[in-house]
Amino acid sequence: MAAELKSLILCDFAQVREGLLFVQSGGLTRLAAPSFPAKFACHVATLVWLPPHEAATAHEIVMKVKSATTATLTATVKVALRETAPPAGLQPGEGRQVPIVVPLAAVSFPEPGEYDLQVEVDDQFAGDISFRVAERPA
Repeated sequence: MAAELKSLILCDFAQVREGLLFVQSGGLTRLAAPSFPAKFACHVATLVWLPPHEAATAHEIVMKVKSATTATLTATVKVALRETAPPAGLQPGEGRQVPIVVPLAAVSFPEPGEYDLQVEVDDQFAGDISFRVAERPA
């Protein structure tokens, strides 16, 4: 078994506190801006499952934002996942969920349209979500 993406949520805000994932206004499918290029103060919240034998192994998560129409790459965000040894209390052979939050505030969307957020874990496709970016009427 290898590290595996278990959840992927576009949300207004997310944070990790005491090993738990807190998501506010999750499940966004539309973002609106008055003009373009545009940036949004939203976050991507994920849970990555690590099997017991990989708990202390380094992993790389790569998130790619692409135009759904042209497949043009808009942004790439890399996240290094370096977990410590499993916390006390895990049973032998028990994996763990690792919460990860990535702010998208630095991603600039060049134009309105449909976008895909594709996630790779350790160079393997792990999942994706689609969302629409629209121009807000004045």
